[in-house]
Amino acid sequence: FGGTVSFKSFASVGVLIYLAALSAVAYSLWGMLLKYNPVSRVTIFSFTTPVFGVLLSAIMLKSEDSNVEILNLIITLLLVAGGIFLINYKHPKKQTSALSQETEK
Repeated sequence: FGGTVSFKSFASVGVLIYLAALSAVAYSLWGMLLKYNPVSRVTIFSFTTPVFGVLLSAIMLKSEDSNVEILNLIITLLLVAGGIFLINYKHPKKQTSALSQETEK
């Protein structure tokens, strides 16, 4: 559409390279997780993306007029992590002894 990309400083090039590397690492990890785990167990972790996005933005940007409370974010993260745990938790199966299996036959 006729757009151009221009860089005002070397810092902007560094940020672009950093974001590209971060995305490449994230997608590589995602692919490796999908290779060894079922999709239903891996995709549930995508619910942590907005929580970490807001948390890391609040920490890195340190805006004085920010309405983000770190305590609220920690509580939110704990709730999301608790939900992920509940979804992925498997009840341990009762182990039946060989003797009890023979008596059932």
